[in-house]
Amino acid sequence: MIPSHPADGPRPGRAASNQLADSTVYGPVVQAGTISDVHVSVYEAMATPPTPRQLLPVPAVWTDRTYDLVQLAGAVDRMSPDSVRVIAISGPSGIGKTALATKFLHAQSERFPGGALYADLRGYGPGSRASTPEILTRLLRSVRPGVRATTADELGAWWRTATADPARPVCVLLDNAVDADQVRAVLPGGPGHVVVTTSRAVLGGLANHGARFHKVGPLDDDAAQEYLVRCLGRDRVAGDHPAAVRIVRLSAGRPMALAVVVGALTSRADQSMADVTADLMSTHSAVRLTHPALTRQEAAVPAALNDQYDHLPFQAAAVYRRLGSLTVRDFDTALAAAISGLTWQTARDALSTLHSAGMIEPVQAGDDSVRGPVFQFHDSAREHAAQKFAQEEPTDTDDVLRRALDYYLDTATRAERRLTPTHRPLARDYLYQPAEPITFDTDAAALAWLEAVQASLDAAITAAASAGLDSSVWQLTHALWPLLRAHHDYDLWDRTHALALRAARICQDPSAELEILGTWAVGLRSTGRHGDAIEAFDQVLSLARAAHDARGEAQALHELGATHLAAGRPEEAEPLLVLAYQQRAALARGAAENGNTRDQETFERAVAITDVCLGQVRLLLDRPPSEAVALFASARATLLALKDSIDAARALAWLGRAHALNGDPVKGRRLGRKAVAEFDRAGSHRWRARSRELLGLTLQAGGHHDDAAALYQEALRIYTPISPPDADRVQERLRALSS
Repeated sequence: MIPSHPADGPRPGRAASNQLADSTVYGPVVQAGTISDVHVSVYEAMATPPTPRQLLPVPAVWTDRTYDLVQLAGAVDRMSPDSVRVIAISGPSGIGKTALATKFLHAQSERFPGGALYADLRGYGPGSRASTPEILTRLLRSVRPGVRATTADELGAWWRTATADPARPVCVLLDNAVDADQVRAVLPGGPGHVVVTTSRAVLGGLANHGARFHKVGPLDDDAAQEYLVRCLGRDRVAGDHPAAVRIVRLSAGRPMALAVVVGALTSRADQSMADVTADLMSTHSAVRLTHPALTRQEAAVPAALNDQYDHLPFQAAAVYRRLGSLTVRDFDTALAAAISGLTWQTARDALSTLHSAGMIEPVQAGDDSVRGPVFQFHDSAREHAAQKFAQEEPTDTDDVLRRALDYYLDTATRAERRLTPTHRPLARDYLYQPAEPITFDTDAAALAWLEAVQASLDAAITAAASAGLDSSVWQLTHALWPLLRAHHDYDLWDRTHALALRAARICQDPSAELEILGTWAVGLRSTGRHGDAIEAFDQVLSLARAAHDARGEAQALHELGATHLAAGRPEEAEPLLVLAYQQRAALARGAAENGNTRDQETFERAVAITDVCLGQVRLLLDRPPSEAVALFASARATLLALKDSIDAARALAWLGRAHALNGDPVKGRRLGRKAVAEFDRAGSHRWRARSRELLGLTLQAGGHHDDAAALYQEALRIYTPISPPDADRVQERLRALSS
């Protein structure tokens, strides 16, 4: 349920509006390509996503762990391949659990033609743990892009379905788990898979899944010494053997402590190994003195980090601790510059320094194609950085968070306005707009950025809500619109909108309240929660009328009509859509008279979208098909003129169906095939299927049963991984056709 506005709350002002292309057209689609009226369908195969290879890179320097690798391989081989084989690795922070799991799975990767997947469950990071829907969505998108599941249960079912093929087993690394329930909820389906988990604790609850448990211990002294030799060179280590021995002892066999010390020795080339070791010993003693409960092993990592931090350049130290104060999963140059007030070049240099010092680690080998170099903290380093921030900048928490939020808001808004120019613009409140903003030359670049930072945007909205930065909450959610429209991540949609609606009401911003309420309702309708969507759109309509907001009122009327249409109630949809049409047409005329070209195009497009819905209503109510033909034809012409190719193709698919019902099957088939070809070029999976389905209905009615069956089969193949209800409907058509 959507919470109603409290009776004693703020009065609404301007209503919000949303222009979601996917929100106004319903039913199946058929895609085919032909020339003229020959009954031959040309089927273009769905693009097959590349086999996912998501494991983190293996550390460049590797030593020992031979015993561990042998034990892990033996455990897998002893388990039945007819089940999901689970290996639970445990050990303290900084001991090398993730590196070991990564090394092991890379060595096994040829056994998993379905791919190698990675998910950080964030059990030990800042903020909340990764939710089950978030992880399932990420995993599922890797193997079946385009799936539109609406609940955690449905996501889980699709994930198990997508991994059910015994010929394509996958391996999955679930990093930083804190309990068995996190793991159980995301186990793949089918036999032959291997799932490796890492945790500081032994996840005993996985025993009933037949899991094998492996505890990682510290490196022995010989292995630690060999690590130093491989990193620093045999001559340097042999040249000061006593110092090397002390380093090994102080590092306590913790690979992370060794890595940080190696970073110190590399970055302080002007100091001898003995001098660096003396500094480390002093820092280690200080840590033990201030934290007497820590054992030598437990003090190894914080001591190494403290020593390295004390020798960082000022700007690198500031970037380190400020990043540690945030709840983002990873970070790049743009974020580092934004939160520290540095230029991109200086921020890039600071990240490079931190990486060389072993205090941050790359997310992947090489640069990200969208963001450039992307880094993350080891959980121990993040805890250390957060402590340093609390000690040195205790009053700056909100300031640094706001800098990060404004960076995300500015960039997400630029993407939103490029991708959805008819999305109703709302105010943006910046305190720290980026000095070097990211701009987008193409739609693809804008969407790619939103996709790349989705987890960080989600975390930013949650952090803003926790900090009471309410304007940032609803403004960031508003800017998410093109990402939600593209991916239909309903868990993200619902979670962010719940926070944003509350924030908009706290801010007493009626325009924000109406926009957020309206876009939330679109998500509810898309998940089949028609009653909740109608309740929300009714609230939007009442608020818009109270505010004398003609645009908001017309939008609410349209969305109410579209929701009744989606719910199978065309008789209730029609009067609402007629009113929406009249009001939108009046708005378009007014904009034209005022010379406002942008608003004129926005409202003309809105009229066309309403026409597409009205045309469907007229067909469902058995009105003369010529009425629908006129509506679809008008919509098609307008949408083509406005260069809205996707909605123009939708209008064309329905236009072909309407012509067939109006007694012109030849034209109906020709236009239906043209619509199929347009969607094949556009790549819209759902409408590739829907256009094929509509054309199949036309062919079936004309007695071309074999061609219709082929189209239904193709539509079914496209629908199956992305929309169970649509797949079921097409399956029924096939059964009816065969009988």
